[in-house]
Amino acid sequence: MLLTSKYSLPDCPEHTLARPRLLSLLKGCHSDQLLLVTAPAGYGKTTLISAWASTQDNPVAWYALDTSDNEPNQFCRYLVESVHRATGNGIPRTHRLLQAPQCPDPAAIISHLLAELRGLPSELRIVLDDYHQIDNQAIHDTTRFLLRHAPAGIGIVITSRSQPPLGLATLRVQGRLLELGSDELALSIEEIARLLEQRLPFALDADRAAQLHQLSEGWPPAVQLFTLSVRNRAEVDRYLAELERGHSHILDYLAEEVLERLEPRMRDLLARTSILTRVNARLAERLSGQADGQQLLEAAARRGLFLQAQDSSRQWFRFHPVFARFLQRQLSDRDLLLELHSIACDTWQVLGQPVEALRHALAGEHRERLLKLLDAQGEQLLRSGQSPLLRACLEWLGAEVLEQSARFTLLSVKMAWENFEYDQCEKQLAAAESRLQRQDPQQWHQYEGAFATMRAQVAIARGQTLQAKEYAEAALALLHREQSGERISALLVTGETSFCLGALDQANTHMQEVEALAIVEKDTPSAAWAICQQAEIAFAQGLLNKAASLQRKVHHLVLKNHLSSLPISEFVYRLHGQLQWECGDLEGAEQSARRGMQINRKVGEHSLLPEYTLLLKIAQARGEKEESLEWLDRIEGLLSDGRYHRDWIANADATRIRTWRALGNQQAIAAWLEQAAPVVDKPCNHFEQCHGRNHVRALIELQRWSDACRLLGRLQQVAGACGLVTDHLRNRVLESHLLWLRGQQGDALAAITEALQLAAGRDFRASFLQIGKPLIVILKTALEHGLDEAEAGQAQTLIRIAQRQPELDGGIRIELDDTIIREILASDAVPDFLRHSPLTPREWQVLNAIHSGLSNERIARHFKVAPSTIKTHIRSLYQKLDVKDRQEAIALAERMLRSVQDRP
Repeated sequence: MLLTSKYSLPDCPEHTLARPRLLSLLKGCHSDQLLLVTAPAGYGKTTLISAWASTQDNPVAWYALDTSDNEPNQFCRYLVESVHRATGNGIPRTHRLLQAPQCPDPAAIISHLLAELRGLPSELRIVLDDYHQIDNQAIHDTTRFLLRHAPAGIGIVITSRSQPPLGLATLRVQGRLLELGSDELALSIEEIARLLEQRLPFALDADRAAQLHQLSEGWPPAVQLFTLSVRNRAEVDRYLAELERGHSHILDYLAEEVLERLEPRMRDLLARTSILTRVNARLAERLSGQADGQQLLEAAARRGLFLQAQDSSRQWFRFHPVFARFLQRQLSDRDLLLELHSIACDTWQVLGQPVEALRHALAGEHRERLLKLLDAQGEQLLRSGQSPLLRACLEWLGAEVLEQSARFTLLSVKMAWENFEYDQCEKQLAAAESRLQRQDPQQWHQYEGAFATMRAQVAIARGQTLQAKEYAEAALALLHREQSGERISALLVTGETSFCLGALDQANTHMQEVEALAIVEKDTPSAAWAICQQAEIAFAQGLLNKAASLQRKVHHLVLKNHLSSLPISEFVYRLHGQLQWECGDLEGAEQSARRGMQINRKVGEHSLLPEYTLLLKIAQARGEKEESLEWLDRIEGLLSDGRYHRDWIANADATRIRTWRALGNQQAIAAWLEQAAPVVDKPCNHFEQCHGRNHVRALIELQRWSDACRLLGRLQQVAGACGLVTDHLRNRVLESHLLWLRGQQGDALAAITEALQLAAGRDFRASFLQIGKPLIVILKTALEHGLDEAEAGQAQTLIRIAQRQPELDGGIRIELDDTIIREILASDAVPDFLRHSPLTPREWQVLNAIHSGLSNERIARHFKVAPSTIKTHIRSLYQKLDVKDRQEAIALAERMLRSVQDRP
C-alpha cells in the first residue's frame, strides 16, 4: 500500500507569509532546469515550493521522501505513482510494470518512465522533497540518470538540507541549474516586519524588528516563535534576551531536528568549535583533536548544519548564531570548556587575531594570557572599538590590577569616558595619581602627560571648556615623543575647545593639523574624527555643501580602512543624517540613523540618544503619532538614566519640546523650563545656542514673550559675533515667529527675509520648518510685500513643504492672517453666503482656535479676554457659518483650511 500523503501536493499552512521576492525568482525558472533548494531545517523549503507549485498551470508531481525511501524499488514505486497521478494517468505502461509480480530493475523503470514522458502533451515538474533523507548510492545514481536524460519540458525540483551527491557541476556550467540557499530563504527585514504586522496584536517599531532580524539572521522558526510568545510590548525585550541566550523551545527544536541525526564524531566537532566566532581547518583540528578538519567542515556545510562558508575558497566557516548557542549548551563539562578556550586563545594568537585571542583568554579565565594580551594590544583594541570586551577583561581582573598599572588605569578610564561615566573617570584618575606619586614616581612621570590628556577629554565632554583647554595645553607640554596617540587626543581637545569658544577658524585649523598628524601616525580613527569635526564646523558656518563634501570624504576613509563597525562610523552616519534632515531627505536621514544604531547598539542603548532624537524628528515630520510617542518615551528614559554632553541633550530637548507643542502638552513644557539648566552668559557654540532656543520656544509656548525676546536678542548677538551662521539663521526664523505673535508684522517680515538671505545658495529647509505652520502665513505675507527672485523661489518651496507636513493628530493646523483669509475666501470650499456676510478677523481667529480643539476657557486665556466675550464671538460665528454646533463648525473649518494647505 502506498501512502497518498507522500505523492500529494501538501497544503500551505494557514497564515503562510507570502514571499513574492522568492516566487518571482522561481517564476523565472524554465522547465529544462534543475531547481535545487538547499538550507538547514526550518527555512521553509517545502512551504515555498508547495506555494509555487500551487500556482503552476502545468502538472506538478510531488514526492515527499523519508528514510524508508532508501530502498530503490520503493523509491521508483512512489516516483512513478506521483507522476502517473499528476499527469492524469499519463504513464500507463510504466505504471503497469510496477504491478508485475517481479519488479523490474530501477534503471529499466526510469527508462520506461522517460520514454512515456516524451509523449506528454504538456510540461511537467517533478518535486523530490526532503532529498537529504536519501543516503543509498543506487538511488543517487537513479536520480542522476533521471536528471541527465529528462526530455524537454520535464523539470526536476529538489529540496534538501544538504547538497545532494548528484554531480551537478555540468548542469551548473550549462546554465541548467537554479539554486536557492539559506541566504535567499532567510527572512528579510521587510518580510519580518510584514509577518509581525500580520501576527502581533500591537505595532512593533522598526528598531525592534531589525533587532529580531539581527539575532535570528532571518531564521523563520525564531521569528515565528516570537510571534507566538510575545503578547504585548512589555514582553518584546524579554523574548529578544531569551533568543540571545538560547530560547528553550528553539533548543528543543534543534535537538530533535538536527542533533539526534548526527554521528558522534561530527557532533563532537561541531560542539567544540561552536565557541568560535568563525572556524577554519586549523582551529577545528586543534579544538577537536581530529586530523581531517577541512573535510569535516565542508561535510558539515554540505549537510546543511547551519555552517556557512565565508570565502570563495571555503577556508573559513561561520555558525548561524542561534545554532552556535544551541551547540554551546552541549559543552556541560566546565574543565573541558576552559581547556577549549585556552587552546582557542593560543591558536588565534598564532593566526595574528588578538581580539579573538583576548575573547577566549577571558572566557577561559586565564589570567596570564589576559594580562599579556592587554599589555601588548589594549590601546590598539580600544581604538578598534573593542571597549565592551576590554571592559569585561578589566572587570574580571579586578581593581588590584588597575592599581598596579597606569596603562590599565587609562584603559579603564577611556572606557568609562566612552560610557559617559565622568565621575568614575575622575575618581580613577585621582586614585591612580595619588598611588603612583607615592609608590612609583618613575611610572607617574612617564604617564603624567597621558593623565592630563584624559582629564582634558573628560572636561570637554562635561562642557568645562576652559578647564579642558588648560589640561590639553599641559598635556602637550608633558607628553613624550613616543606618545603620539595621546598627543593626537590632546590636539583634538584643543580644537574642540576652540570650537566651543566660538573661534571657528582656529578650531578648523587645529582639526586639519590633527588630521594630517593622525594620517602620518596611521591612526585612521582619529583622522576620521578630525574630519567629522571639520564637517561640524562647516555646518555651524552655514557651509552645507562643504560639510557634505567632508562627510563624503570621511565616509570614503572609513570604508577604505574597513572601519565600518567602529564607533567613528556611527559619527559619520550621524553627520550624514543631520545633513539629510536639514535638506528634507527623510528617507535618507532614517537610513543613516538606523545604520548608526546598528553600529552603536553593541556599546549599549545609552549611546543611541542621537539616533532616537533624529528618528523622533522624522516621525514628527511624517505625522506619525504612535511612532513619535514611542521614540519620545525612549528618549526620556535615556535622559533620566544617564549623563550626556550638552550637545546631545540640547538636540533631544529641542525635539521633545516640539513634540509636546504638537500634542498641546504645555504642562510638560512648563516642567521642562522649570528644571532646565540656565542659558550661559555667552552661548558661543551650536549646542549652547540650541539650548538657548529651547528656552525661547518654551517661553513662547507659555506666552512669556518679553522674556523670550530678551533671550533671543542675546543669542543673536553672540551668534553673529562668532560667525555661527546656521544658528544666526535659526534664531532669525524663531524671532520672526515671536515678532509675528506680538503683532510686530514689519519686524517679523524683516527677520524672515534676512533668514532667506542667509540661506541663499544653501539647502536649508528644516531650520525654517522648526516653527511649524505659522511659517506658511509669514512667508505668504512676505511674498505679498515683495521678495527678490531667489528669495521668492525659496519661500514658495518652503510653503509647499510646510503645507504638506501633517500634524501628529492628522488634522490641519494653520495660523490665520489677512493673506490666508483672502486665499480661503477665493477657494471653492467656502460657502457663498460666507462671502456676503464675512467674518471679522477676530472671528476667524476664534474659528481657528475651535478647529484646533481648544476649549472656550483656553481660547479666552489665549486672547486675554473674558470667557463671555469668546461666547459672543462663537454665537456670531455659528450664525454666519449657518452651523448649529461646534462639530459642524470644526468640519467646515477643516474643509476651508485644507483648500489652502493642500494647494500645490
